[in-house]
Amino acid sequence: MTDFNQQFMLRALQLGEQARNKTGDNPWVGCVIVNDGKVLGEGYTHAVGGPHAEAAAIQHAEAQGHSLAGSTLYCTVEPCSFHGRTPSCAKTIVEKNISHVVLAIRDPHPQVNGEGIRILKAGGISVREGIEELAVRRSLETWLKVYE
Repeated sequence: MTDFNQQFMLRALQLGEQARNKTGDNPWVGCVIVNDGKVLGEGYTHAVGGPHAEAAAIQHAEAQGHSLAGSTLYCTVEPCSFHGRTPSCAKTIVEKNISHVVLAIRDPHPQVNGEGIRILKAGGISVREGIEELAVRRSLETWLKVYE
């Protein structure tokens, strides 16, 4: 039987696949925000300059009037840690009082690679890594080759 972590991560993976090869040099990431087993928001990374998956899911949840306090965010790749073309997703997650982040893989980008996780933990968020890691690595195989 699939547990909630696997179920929601597989949904995030499906969302990310919707953006495959449409995100420029960014990975095609999917994100689901959940509280008490109920999906509050979903999103995926948009074209360069558009929102990342986490920001899109947060916008979706808030547009429906949901508070994100105490929720769990599932994302296929570690949230970004720096303000580049878009704000730092990790800092936004902390600001929204999300309690838990579940991710499949770390972002190998040299400016992220663990720094997003550090920001989350410093903000009091529990982080769990490695859920559906192999499936996400298969999905992002061509993008990950850039960092090998």
